[in-house]
Amino acid sequence: MDLAALTPAQIRSLDLQGAENARIMLIALCCLTLYEYLITLDDEMKYFWTGAWNASRILFLLNRYIPPAISILGLICFSLPHPSPEFCKRGVQSLFVAGVVSLGIVQAMLVIRVWYLFASSRATRLAMITAFVGVNVLSLYFSFRVASSLIIMPSLTDTVLHVPGCRATRPDKFWRMYLPSLVLHTLLYCLTAFRALKNRRMFKQAPILKRLLRDGGFFYLVVFMSILFTTIGSFLEDVPTVNVPAIFSSFPIATTSIAASRVMLSIHSLAAKLGSDEAWLLNNVELSRVPWRPGATEGEIIVDRAMTYEDDEMDDWCTEESHTGSVVSLKMSRVGRWTDETW
Repeated sequence: MDLAALTPAQIRSLDLQGAENARIMLIALCCLTLYEYLITLDDEMKYFWTGAWNASRILFLLNRYIPPAISILGLICFSLPHPSPEFCKRGVQSLFVAGVVSLGIVQAMLVIRVWYLFASSRATRLAMITAFVGVNVLSLYFSFRVASSLIIMPSLTDTVLHVPGCRATRPDKFWRMYLPSLVLHTLLYCLTAFRALKNRRMFKQAPILKRLLRDGGFFYLVVFMSILFTTIGSFLEDVPTVNVPAIFSSFPIATTSIAASRVMLSIHSLAAKLGSDEAWLLNNVELSRVPWRPGATEGEIIVDRAMTYEDDEMDDWCTEESHTGSVVSLKMSRVGRWTDETW
């Protein structure tokens, strides 16, 4: 669409439609967040409202409540009948900066998750922390630049369509705020996939790695699609009906927050079934290399193995060599070790 070929009245009408689309998206995101909160509140109370405080718990609660506050602030900014220019400028600037901070919280949650998976690799941990710090510093820098260049414009009223709320100029190169985050999420998912697929022979029978790869893939898809929408929309300056919602609706913030909460609840649910915590579950990498199933009592893990003897594949801690060169099927749990005769 070539805006130069349109009349001022047509351009104004498109701007109003874009602002209305952004407001509708904010309402939809608020409703989605509220629905997600209500259906997962029981799990949140079960896994995060009790117990010792740690980084994982703090980050989860921050991610749980900061993004909804951002959506509500955005809805207020773009719904008030006659907001003052000062309120609009501070409010919209806060939306941009708080959005980057919210994404940083989600990234910290994932970094901790992957951190446990590479307990024996200091180089991987160092590279991951360096990337996390660099990405967030860069994103904050771009968010402050976008916020400082923001210009509040007078409200527009059309004879047919009236859209209340703040009206601001569309920032140039808005996509730069989110591109570093996409790079970091790609790195974290690649590390998770590498850890899960490192031992392909046992992957199909390793439920922990299956859960990590499945949840990580789902989360990465949400992040990729959300940032892709925002990036493409920010380029479409001649299509205000798409460009304005992509910039001002905080769409990636709400979607990634919901997806991250689901991932955290999923891993804590699995840890609870095994009678352990998240750190133990992710740190015990040897557990991820063997097929296991829950035992008869809470917290008990049973490992069944039966395979042909191979020197480079046999794990001494969970196998016994027979006189015929084969491996006797064993059953193990966190509380002991049994042979078939004693089971």
